[in-house]
Amino acid sequence: MARTIQYSKDEILKKSVDFIKEKGYSKLSVRELSKYIGCSTQPIFKNYENFETYKEELKAYLRNDYAAFIYTYLDIDDYLYTISYAYALYAKKEPNIFFSLFMADLSGSRTINEVLSTGRNIKTINAMVKQYHITMEQAKKIYREVRFYTHGIATQLCIKSIKLTDKEIKELIRNNIEVNLRGLKK
Repeated sequence: MARTIQYSKDEILKKSVDFIKEKGYSKLSVRELSKYIGCSTQPIFKNYENFETYKEELKAYLRNDYAAFIYTYLDIDDYLYTISYAYALYAKKEPNIFFSLFMADLSGSRTINEVLSTGRNIKTINAMVKQYHITMEQAKKIYREVRFYTHGIATQLCIKSIKLTDKEIKELIRNNIEVNLRGLKK
């Protein structure tokens, strides 16, 4: 009788990340992942009730990796700028993971209010109130504008439709923040 190789959830998730980095999220299926790992589909279904359950755990796993990346760049004294820069840089350095998290069906969809209400975004908005000496409503407005502007840059970096140096990314984001702050004075 052939020996069955056991794979833990963590091992499957790590291999999934490698798969996505190499082949992209759109190619991910149980069959393709098992082929990539070098096993049957059985270890995957032994660990996960179904593909939807697996995708939810994969999403959480990818979000943790993204959060760890972001936090290496964060500066509480310049929160909006550093989190925006890190977001765009992640798209440049990890395009297939960025695509999976923010541009594929794995990401789901949210309203603007839902985006503004997530933990990290609330933390950013609160930091903006202190840093820029503005109201919560003003901070939400600027955050929204900078967030979606930065997402445009990140999307272009992700799909490689634009080539930007790190310095250019920083300048674009810094300039957008300054333009939005000046807009408050009008």
